[in-house]
Amino acid sequence: MHYRFIILILLISLISGIQLVLAQTEVPSTANNKETSQTKFIDHFEWIRGNNSNIHEFHVVGGYSFHSSRGFWGKIPKGNLGVLGLRYNRKILELNNIHTIEYVSELNISVHYSLSPTKFEYGSGEFSGFGGTPLGFQINLGKRNVIQPFFKTSTGFMYFKRPFPDERGRKFNFTLELGGGVEYMISQNFSFTLGYKYHHMSNFFLGTINPGIDSNIFYTGITIF
Repeated sequence: MHYRFIILILLISLISGIQLVLAQTEVPSTANNKETSQTKFIDHFEWIRGNNSNIHEFHVVGGYSFHSSRGFWGKIPKGNLGVLGLRYNRKILELNNIHTIEYVSELNISVHYSLSPTKFEYGSGEFSGFGGTPLGFQINLGKRNVIQPFFKTSTGFMYFKRPFPDERGRKFNFTLELGGGVEYMISQNFSFTLGYKYHHMSNFFLGTINPGIDSNIFYTGITIF
């Protein structure tokens, strides 16, 4: 039941992002309204050919969450999280030749949680490991603009050297990320990114306890096309 909500949030996020970029596209003239209304939704999209320039993106990304909260899912407060990762984006679709939809995959080569003791009787201490998000999607608004807002969602895992948050938990945990930011195009082949993402992690009830932890991660990175 827990991860049915995660799947639902992923779908809502993707649909909401598509609706937002559609709302920002140019409204057709009155003469073309009838013809446009008969156009299938899928006709707004066009596959990006593999031989197009800048179809692949390689990122170096670092982020930090100063304080976890007892949020929508997570029950563990006072947790700091630092992440350093490598990300790969592949442009897959264009929307009205204005916006892009990209597949996203990320390898978190360094993950570190620091949990402080609390009254909720969950574990405390330092937890180090690694992770990855093999399934993600990103929508960039205005592919020709110097500053491009984007929305991103992804799901994956984290693995630690010891069970999280204590011996009642698991070393292997699942993650969900929802967020966005802005990408500043410094040149045709180089950009700088500032972003935020709501990050949830839990063991999917595979451990004796499954409190989960919610973090607000602020991150920055550079991109090479």
